[in-house]
Amino acid sequence: MNWNIAIATGGSASLEFLETAVIAYAIARSGYRREAIAGCLIGISAVALAAIALGTSIQAIPLHWLQIVTGIVLLWFGWGWAKKAVQRQASGRRAGWLDDDPLAAEAISLETEQRGFSTANFIVMTKSAALEAFEIAVIAITLGTASNAWREVLGAVGVAGVGSVVLVVALHAYLLKVPDVFIKLGTGILLSALGTFWLGEGLGWDWPLGDWAILGLLGLFSLIAALSIFWLRRRDQETASLPG
Repeated sequence: MNWNIAIATGGSASLEFLETAVIAYAIARSGYRREAIAGCLIGISAVALAAIALGTSIQAIPLHWLQIVTGIVLLWFGWGWAKKAVQRQASGRRAGWLDDDPLAAEAISLETEQRGFSTANFIVMTKSAALEAFEIAVIAITLGTASNAWREVLGAVGVAGVGSVVLVVALHAYLLKVPDVFIKLGTGILLSALGTFWLGEGLGWDWPLGDWAILGLLGLFSLIAALSIFWLRRRDQETASLPG
């Protein structure tokens, strides 16, 4: 069992699935259940079919190029998530699953329930589900192909999907208040460590201790994150204490 791959895939997929679930819940709660369900199913299914087709052709890429691409992709996602989580933790802001409300961005109001099928809300749900599913597919394909641990990757994605549905049902109205900062920080650090490792592998680096070097990278990135949070908090405190 490749736990590094399973945890990285599961953490990443959980973030994306839960963001989709929050959007779907917001739409369904306002009286647009058909739009929420149909948008989720179509958006996720379309990306899943494309990912299956891509997954069969990506095997033709030479291993070292695949490792380089994998490293860059994981670093991109990992750095973005870790950076956002560090900034939130340092500022003490509550993190929620909706950073930028896609409904407000589309100028769609859910204040009142309307009769009939809402095409606008359906489109918003489909776009949101497809976008989150695309990010899951990118990470799953790169992790699975680089490590050949497809059982762990697919199993983690499945568990994350089912777990997200269970969480939505269990938390119900409290879902929007669930903080994601610690999950996002941990997943970001793990993806950054794996991305750095595979990027080095693709570039021909000889890592000390082999695969165990990943643990060292995890410790290094965790230390950097902790020091960054400490430094940002101290900077903000010093700025606040300056005379206006």
